[in-house]
Amino acid sequence: MRYGKICLQGLLFICIILSLAGCGKDSQDSGSGQALGSSAESDIAQRLAYKDIRYLPEFTDISESCNVASKGLGFQNDTLYLMKRDITETDFGYSINSSQLVTYRPDIGEEKVLLDEADLGTGIETAAPLPDGSVILLSGYDWTGYKLCKMDAEGNMVYFSDIPITGELVNYRFAADTQGRSYLLHEGEVLLFDEEGRISGKVDVSGKRITKMACSSDGVMYLYEQNPGQLLPVDFETASLGTAPCRLPIDNLCMAPTKDGNFLLCDSTTVYQYSCKDGNLTSLFDLQDSQIFNAVYIDIMGETEDGRIFIFSRDTEKEFAETALLSPTPLAECPVKEVITVGIIEPDAYLLENVAGINRQNEDFTVSIMNYRVGGRDYKEAQAALKLDISVGKGPDLCMLDYLDEPEKLFQGGYFTDLSPYLEESGQYGREDFVEQALEIYTWQEQLMAIPKYFKLRTIVGKTDIVGTDMGWDMEELKEVIQEHPDAMIFEDTGSSYLFNVCMHNMLGELVDFENKEAHLDSPEYIAFLEFLVSLPDYYQETLENGYFVHMYQWLKEERALLSCTDINTIIHLQDQEYIFGESYTCIGYPSSDREPNCIINGCSALAISASSPNKDMAWRFIEWCHSTQGEERSFELRDGFPTRYAVLEQEVKGAMEGTGIYEYIDAIGVLPDGTRVERHKATLEEVELLYSLIESASPERNTERIIVGIMREEAAYLYDGSKTAEEVARVTQNRVQLYLNE
Repeated sequence: MRYGKICLQGLLFICIILSLAGCGKDSQDSGSGQALGSSAESDIAQRLAYKDIRYLPEFTDISESCNVASKGLGFQNDTLYLMKRDITETDFGYSINSSQLVTYRPDIGEEKVLLDEADLGTGIETAAPLPDGSVILLSGYDWTGYKLCKMDAEGNMVYFSDIPITGELVNYRFAADTQGRSYLLHEGEVLLFDEEGRISGKVDVSGKRITKMACSSDGVMYLYEQNPGQLLPVDFETASLGTAPCRLPIDNLCMAPTKDGNFLLCDSTTVYQYSCKDGNLTSLFDLQDSQIFNAVYIDIMGETEDGRIFIFSRDTEKEFAETALLSPTPLAECPVKEVITVGIIEPDAYLLENVAGINRQNEDFTVSIMNYRVGGRDYKEAQAALKLDISVGKGPDLCMLDYLDEPEKLFQGGYFTDLSPYLEESGQYGREDFVEQALEIYTWQEQLMAIPKYFKLRTIVGKTDIVGTDMGWDMEELKEVIQEHPDAMIFEDTGSSYLFNVCMHNMLGELVDFENKEAHLDSPEYIAFLEFLVSLPDYYQETLENGYFVHMYQWLKEERALLSCTDINTIIHLQDQEYIFGESYTCIGYPSSDREPNCIINGCSALAISASSPNKDMAWRFIEWCHSTQGEERSFELRDGFPTRYAVLEQEVKGAMEGTGIYEYIDAIGVLPDGTRVERHKATLEEVELLYSLIESASPERNTERIIVGIMREEAAYLYDGSKTAEEVARVTQNRVQLYLNE
């Protein structure tokens, strides 16, 4: 069997002269504006101190032998345990012919077959390795039912017993503790089996979403409950859950025991060490620094006898599998490279893969994520910390603008670099290569602050019989539709108060002068609008039944609801509208005084370069790299958004019409959010033309505008409950918005 070593020249990191806490930026010009929150003090150096130790990777590509159906089972004694499947691709997917339980030593590349299901006489479902070299197996379902069996380190059968389960196991979890007792999670309960494979008890976990099971090195089995995010100890003797759960501040995507009784945990960006005894969570390293593509592909983590970290990653869509041995290395001993830092609030799968990808290939510099929520930091605190660092010149070279509130204030303060000159001088792309409406999302006073990688559309959709065939309307036409259907809800899933946001998308510019920072919300026009809103009946409560929304799309078909505020993130979302409305529909858009068609465009994966960065040219090269991978990410089979590069967008549109690329399975049965099954089809020319019409009519919704509309809605609530008149609401709203504009 052949295993290919991935040799990485100039392996990894790191900039010794420049520190990650500021990369020498304190002396740099941090922009023309005052520091945001200047009374606060940056703590980024302390939070990212763990990056002084790097975990340098040694990869082994085992894709050739570990096919799409193979799966990692565990890591014990420096050995990876794998369930390997012999499969055949059919017209309906994959057919599993046989299974083998194998071991693989990543340090020496040695593989050994422990058991073939033909020798066992029944299929192998999964297995749990033990520290003494023995293995407990769960046999596959057949006419005799499931079996539990144990093999010792020499391959001798210790026991072979029946499991009291009828029917097929679905979404189960299986694990064993250090004493050789096993645990099977199935249908809201954990079955406990003693050292001889005999059923010993059951633990009720109904109502809990248990996604992982792992045993610590001191012998305690823990269940990971995803919500509220905690480790629950299992008391085997009393067949119950322990009374002291371990609350985790992070989303736990993978876990593994360590020799000292702690656990290795992993969220989207970072691997931690966690102690259940004292609740301490210690950041060890970031996956992207170690060139690991994405945490969602990690099957198995573990710790080797010599203190290295082992990771087995598997991507079934790409039929890719590899092992990584990560060696902790002091920064001073790492290869010297320039470091480009990227600040984020929430992980973006596209960005994380781009960072790992460029770090595997680029020899000039390395890219490092600065996750401002590392360790589970509060969302709002992370936003404030990132904005503070940017404004005082201690921030990252690049900033991911997704999830960053009010980026316009940072634009206005001069804290980001205009990318227009870089785009003009780029030998790879020009402005004409991108969807212009997508560039407008982050254009501020004719400066291009960021270039989103993908974009999403949001529009108002209604039955053609109700709103007509033409895109575009004004406020008076909207009022007429509402008045002609007095017994209908305005929207299918929310009350008439949502009309506020719909109307303000274009109307706000007539009430607020953003350039001169002047609000005119005590005007007769705004008062008349408020009086119109309060005159509408609100049928929102009628949409509730036992606390859940039911049959929302049915109301659109029956004209019990008039409009739908719809996200169009793929061509499939356009196709679904015919099923939702039951007949022809019109993307009428947001009302505007000139009746021009209009919808909202939002950006995804948008990177800005800090004005204080000393590495702007390298930062721009990384932005170019990111855009060169549009449409090629490993993250999703069908992305939730359209590419901003025209060439990639046109390629995907062609794929939707031909059933190729990410639309390979477009001729299939789909499921709407309410559970309705629909037959989808290759995109038609009419659907493609509609998509391009929507893009042509799209305009961005600024975060500043959203905040102002939020203030306006807060005050309008007093009008709805009758405690204030329209004039009183308008006066208070004027004062609050003007105060916000003056900040």
